[in-house]
Amino acid sequence: MPDDLIHRYLQTDDAELDAHWQRLQGWLQQRLGRKRPGIEAILFLIGIQERGHGYEPDLAREAKQDLIMEGTYHAFAALDVYRRVGMEANGAWIWERMVTLPKLSVEEQEKLLRLAIVRYFEPILEASP
Repeated sequence: MPDDLIHRYLQTDDAELDAHWQRLQGWLQQRLGRKRPGIEAILFLIGIQERGHGYEPDLAREAKQDLIMEGTYHAFAALDVYRRVGMEANGAWIWERMVTLPKLSVEEQEKLLRLAIVRYFEPILEASP
């Protein structure tokens, strides 16, 4: 993938991304029965889903942070920024970055994360009534 991939993603129309983001948050809120989740909460949910063991209420803080990071990798994989290349002995995935990540502002980082999360959930939302 060309290194300008990230810049192309950042050209995504803000209003369009916001509409998709609001739909996703509403969809998750409806299923979870809580307030609209933010980026970190959604990455945590992705991490739980991808780990495949379900939610464990007594997870240590470090384990929760690991799940958020795992969710981040899976979300970025939906944008072809990362890909899985193997598995460690403890069952954790090994990830490879596929593009050069430029220095981004906080706003650009948030936009890219939101776009990655929306892309991750696209197949699920398309199948949902």
